[in-house]
Amino acid sequence: MSRMSARALLGLSACLFGTSLIATNPTLAQKAKDTVRIAQAQTIGTLDAYMDPRPEVYFLSDAVFDTLIVYDAKKKGLSPLLAKSWTRIDDRTLEFELREDVTWHDGKPFSADDVIYTINWLNDPQTNVRFKNYYSWIEKVEKLGSHRFRLIAVKPTPFDLAMLASPNVLPIFPKHIHEAMKDKLEFGRAPIGTGPYRVVSLDINKGLSLIKRDSYPQANDAKYAGQVRNLQVIPLPDAGTRAAAMMVGDIEMMRDVPIDMAENLAGMPNLGSTVTSPIGSSYLLIDAAGRSGRKELQDVRVRRAIMMAVNSPELTQMIVGKLATGMVRQDAMCNRAQMGCDYSVPLPDFDLAGARKLLAEAGYANGFDVEITAPSAHSGRLAEIFSGRLREIGIRAKVDTLTFAAYRDKQAKGKIELLVNGWGGGGVADVQATLDFFFSPGPTDYFGVPRLSELAKASAAQMDDGKRRALVREIFDTVTNIAYMTPITPQPAVWVHSKDIALIGDSTFSAWGGMAYQIGWK
Repeated sequence: MSRMSARALLGLSACLFGTSLIATNPTLAQKAKDTVRIAQAQTIGTLDAYMDPRPEVYFLSDAVFDTLIVYDAKKKGLSPLLAKSWTRIDDRTLEFELREDVTWHDGKPFSADDVIYTINWLNDPQTNVRFKNYYSWIEKVEKLGSHRFRLIAVKPTPFDLAMLASPNVLPIFPKHIHEAMKDKLEFGRAPIGTGPYRVVSLDINKGLSLIKRDSYPQANDAKYAGQVRNLQVIPLPDAGTRAAAMMVGDIEMMRDVPIDMAENLAGMPNLGSTVTSPIGSSYLLIDAAGRSGRKELQDVRVRRAIMMAVNSPELTQMIVGKLATGMVRQDAMCNRAQMGCDYSVPLPDFDLAGARKLLAEAGYANGFDVEITAPSAHSGRLAEIFSGRLREIGIRAKVDTLTFAAYRDKQAKGKIELLVNGWGGGGVADVQATLDFFFSPGPTDYFGVPRLSELAKASAAQMDDGKRRALVREIFDTVTNIAYMTPITPQPAVWVHSKDIALIGDSTFSAWGGMAYQIGWK
């Protein structure tokens, strides 16, 4: 729906709101039923995030499944969940004691057999899942008792617990159901988990219905019991249709709302908004290695000038508007909420005069032409805004907005000059996913500094936290010093909802800016 038609719809719906919605008070009716209806743009046909690893699936699947442990971003520490305790035996070995009071949604008891089965299934060469590398560090698991097991890594792995604590990495599946299925895709269509909600029904066209479990003994401050009795997820692909449904009380919550629409909706008496800030960032990357043949970008003064044209508050305001209060970008592509993250060198300040001076010193007082690659509509919008600032310092930038597949092809061919893209920190509680993605040799290497790859590899094997942080600090300080890559804005998630609804708890590591089990009544 276009901006014009969306606004027209908002105006029409506001009239409807004024004449009928207040009288019928549908939100109060739903609260009396202890039911929240959530509109979602994407259809969901499975809650198996191994088979369909999308943020929309993670948002829902974490309400149905549990991990062994959970990371508390506020406390920056690990908390028990299915495992009640763990011990590091040596640099490769972890021993876990599991809870004995956990049951699956069908009433069957949870045990070490379920954990061992899930890990062995994932590591089976015949199992085809997208993020196989999430489990390749595990050499084997050994059963020690009905609720005890050992996990042995291939080599010393400092991020092992962080991986096990990340909601999108190792949700545990029931052996007694999953093992017998010839077609594993069937499991996610009628899933059985140990989480705070169980599935009542799932239909790719009609949506999803969840009901809160009466007993969830593994609840803690990092993952807690369901707050609402019934959660219903309704697929509504069109943003304008979702907005209209919100206004007339057919739904109570929606996410991924265009900012102008969110501001209008949030101004209505019965509606409010919540902006959450997960670990991700939109970022700018510059071809420092010269793979694209753009020789100007190989001069650090030019790259620094480009980064000095980043006005992060302006860009953030453009994408989140009035809802962006207090939201700031990270100081590196390393989020301090993650384990292992460290850096010390500050990013360049926004300074157009200083940027023009640096370009002149580098011999480009008259500027030059450059292309910004953007792999999504969101990135494309940021790139267009940023290109205006580049023009102010003499750099004439055009934006190439591509599909993800076309972007990957362009990246592999070394054709990227500037890149504006998004990164969610790998969705894990440790910095290693970021290091592996950006600093491993291969198609993502546009920095041309072998030392960075060596440091990233070394950090993946360094068990001493202080020494590991020193390695990571050198990586991100070098990145800033050579002006290779910088965060430009946070990646906020914008929710519009009934005013008596709240997202409870921390959303730092939620793939969608919040998890379904965090939805509650004020």
